[in-house]
Amino acid sequence: MRLSRSRTDKPSANAADGGSSGSSLAPLAPGTPLLGSILAFRRDILEATRIGWERHGGVVRYRLGPLQVYCVSDYQLAAEVLANTAVYGKLGNTSPLRLVLGQGLLTTADHDHWKRNRRMMQPLYSRPSIAGMYSTMVECAEAMLADLAEVSRSGAVVDIHPVIIRATLDIVSRCMFGMKAADAEIIVTPESVEEILTYAFNRQQNPFSPPLVVPTPANRRFRALMGSFDDFVYGLIRSRRECPGTGGDLLDMLLSAQDAETGEGLSDTEIRDEVITTFAAGHETMAQTLTWALYLLSQNDSAREVLEAEVDSVLGGRLPTLDDLAHLPYAQQVVSEALRLYPSAPILPRLVSEDTVLGGYRIPKGARLLISVFNIGRDPEQWRDPGQFDPARFIGDKPAGVHHRAYAPFGGGPHVCIGKHFALMEGQLVLAALIQNYRFEHDPGHRVEMLSKITLRPKHGMRLAISPRRSLKGVIRVG
Repeated sequence: MRLSRSRTDKPSANAADGGSSGSSLAPLAPGTPLLGSILAFRRDILEATRIGWERHGGVVRYRLGPLQVYCVSDYQLAAEVLANTAVYGKLGNTSPLRLVLGQGLLTTADHDHWKRNRRMMQPLYSRPSIAGMYSTMVECAEAMLADLAEVSRSGAVVDIHPVIIRATLDIVSRCMFGMKAADAEIIVTPESVEEILTYAFNRQQNPFSPPLVVPTPANRRFRALMGSFDDFVYGLIRSRRECPGTGGDLLDMLLSAQDAETGEGLSDTEIRDEVITTFAAGHETMAQTLTWALYLLSQNDSAREVLEAEVDSVLGGRLPTLDDLAHLPYAQQVVSEALRLYPSAPILPRLVSEDTVLGGYRIPKGARLLISVFNIGRDPEQWRDPGQFDPARFIGDKPAGVHHRAYAPFGGGPHVCIGKHFALMEGQLVLAALIQNYRFEHDPGHRVEMLSKITLRPKHGMRLAISPRRSLKGVIRVG
């Protein structure tokens, strides 16, 4: 896949927004008579939408069977969509993800419900609350380093992707439930989470999917997995309600959260939805980002050397404290640049609630709209050499010399990801710990391809040659 479009093949600017009398239909991407672009989307949605962007510009129309889908790759129009939740809402009941996440913050289309729950949950994701979880994150990072020490030797080739997934799963399990991932994995494994999200993605891509009540093998398997997940989460909720305040973790905070305006708390169903949303999204997104970051560093010696020098100078052989993070800016820049090139959520879907005009194009009520975070992060009109890995583009997690709306890995508008600061702190810590202790080099025999299924992951894993940079016996624990 090409990493970015050429400046020379960018179409002319769209007409200015206005009334429908001055608008036109968005250009239609070619497809088959019956299915339209369904097969192209199922093969590689990022490739299909990249080609449409290159040929037709910032708004492109696709047919997915009976559905009209519009892909937006212009950052200004994307910001307009994200800000206008009244017209461009979440998919709600039409989203297959709702089968997994229920009516959590990520999926609910009811703005009043979202606003109430967001107001109640915001203190849980404040910087002070997240800082209180830092020592738990450090313990999980230390366990990850110990696991790598057992499987690696100088020059050993390891698929780092499952290692990172288990580390982020451990962080979310400990911070959310107060239990290690190994205990939660009796029910919830990385493989089962991936299977569930893949099922939801496949339903999202195929409007002809049979209803969930039809006993197909895929439907039966999904219902069994979700039944186990729900039993696990509701069991935790019941036990915490019987013995409140025993965990001191995010689940306890959800159970005690109250609406400042009404005094109401969250119901068990609402807590279940937010727990599963945090659990699934919380470990998946940063796991993919860190995996891609290590791959990018393995391809760029100069960036790797800058990061190694930074962590060696600041940490001096110990694991990073919370205060150290402010002195590890390049580690944050690497995470930010990895998110630009490989956003963990490369496409954000929306449902159009009324006839409207976007970028001079008529968008009908009921159409689905896809914001391509992936294309926006590689727009040569905004990013110099957009396909190149260059952490110096950022000052911390903010792009330098680029409009801030041209960088949206956590979404934007009022629905910007509530877990952004948690994810960035986690990413900076884990990356610094890994680079302090290991050097990662690309295995030339390993083929790296992208696979977009809800999150953007490496299709064949990520095999890297790992060489210890220091003895783990010399790493000093925090605290």
